[in-house]
Amino acid sequence: MHPGKTRRDYNDIESTFLYRKEIIFREHAAKLDILQDSIELLFHLTTVLNAGFVDEFKRTGKHPEGPGSIIPVLFERNNHNLIAAYKLACIGLNNPAYLNLRTVFEGITQMYLLHMTDREAYIFHKQQLGTLTEDEERELKNRHHWLRPSRIREVLYTGDKKEQVDDFYILISNAAHPGIKRAIGDFDYREEVTVDVLSISLALAVASLMAIRDIYSSMINEEEVEEIDDLLDRVMQELSGQVMDISPNHPGLKRK
Repeated sequence: MHPGKTRRDYNDIESTFLYRKEIIFREHAAKLDILQDSIELLFHLTTVLNAGFVDEFKRTGKHPEGPGSIIPVLFERNNHNLIAAYKLACIGLNNPAYLNLRTVFEGITQMYLLHMTDREAYIFHKQQLGTLTEDEERELKNRHHWLRPSRIREVLYTGDKKEQVDDFYILISNAAHPGIKRAIGDFDYREEVTVDVLSISLALAVASLMAIRDIYSSMINEEEVEEIDDLLDRVMQELSGQVMDISPNHPGLKRK
């Protein structure tokens, strides 16, 4: 240690973030309240789905299989990334929060891909499990372009909606990988960036809720559907109607 220099202990370092947290909870209480309610419902729905799968197994003796079997995994992973983004945003660590939010966005589109396509869903499922044959891997590379996020969006969206969804993803992705000048801004509390992170978190929370409502409509009851609709209304009001609809619109998709 350099003479005359005192090392800051961990509690002293964390006190900086606790101070930010006090400011953020005071100035953005409405957004945080809605986001907490959304996260609570998202985690509740994982319990609902798991109970439904258990009931189905008791009736039929069959576990979920095929591409649809990994949708619940993606959904729960999204929940974990969303709460991570929330925790980071609450202390002003915005750049890493954006990284989690980008994963949530990608997870939602992957869930729709698995639910609404045939061959792409099959290939994506086998890719995730690491069971592709050599021919299937060549198909994944040459025909499906590794099913990168941009390729998945090409499969799911078209027209003006695709442009809007692309722009939304690019916004999140660019924020997740800022240049040095912008990254330095994360060292201090910046209200405008915190508002952006919390707003995107709210938008993606309701988008995830809507995806589950679309995919598992037969497994969630009327009361839970009403809760989803209520949260959507609250988010729409909080964000002045600026909520991105991520549900697919490509005419070639399966409609279930």
